[in-house]
Amino acid sequence: MSTPQNPDPLANLAESLTREHSQAQAAGRQQVVDELKAVIAQVPEQSEFTNTTRFKVWGPILLLGALIMMGYGIHIGSNKMTIFALVMVVIFLALTWQHRNAGKAVFMRLNRRQLTVDTLSAPVELTDIAEIFVKDEGMITLQKLTLRPGAPLPKHRATFQLFGNQAMALAKPTPHIRINSAGLMCNGRRLNIEEIAATLDAYRMAAHAQQQLDSMQLR
Repeated sequence: MSTPQNPDPLANLAESLTREHSQAQAAGRQQVVDELKAVIAQVPEQSEFTNTTRFKVWGPILLLGALIMMGYGIHIGSNKMTIFALVMVVIFLALTWQHRNAGKAVFMRLNRRQLTVDTLSAPVELTDIAEIFVKDEGMITLQKLTLRPGAPLPKHRATFQLFGNQAMALAKPTPHIRINSAGLMCNGRRLNIEEIAATLDAYRMAAHAQQQLDSMQLR
């Protein structure tokens, strides 16, 4: 039997253990929160991407070559060479014009929750991305983002630009997003394939961390 002057030792022990358990839970929760915030802080709040100046440089060079070929074709009286060169002049002139703002116009954005591309009808939730694949296909850089089953798939619109920035939302063979561009730049710096994949993955991890943090704060 316990009295105010003689408290029950077992009651005191139970109270002490409960307090220690609560403190340990709070410390463990705070540690998890700190770790999630550290993952989120590894990426800027938003990053913006442009294509590279690849065709802004090569367009005029190819155009000049086609003009020289056309002049030579006229000089030697070759109609076939002249017509072929004329077609190339038109193509390379269009290429040069379409890429006149290369490296300046932002077409893709990443934040800690979503991926936005100009030619997609809606942002893509980064937590919906199951797999990231990036490949240099020569003239074009490919980003393929496979989505988890059941994830919403936005629509896309076509662009009529030679080697232009184009995102496509495709349902087969599995739902995925394909992003084609003439390379990729961020803050004026050209990114290689490994850096593009690492950037996408870091933002995806930040999105999962943010989702978990939001869930913990609602409890």
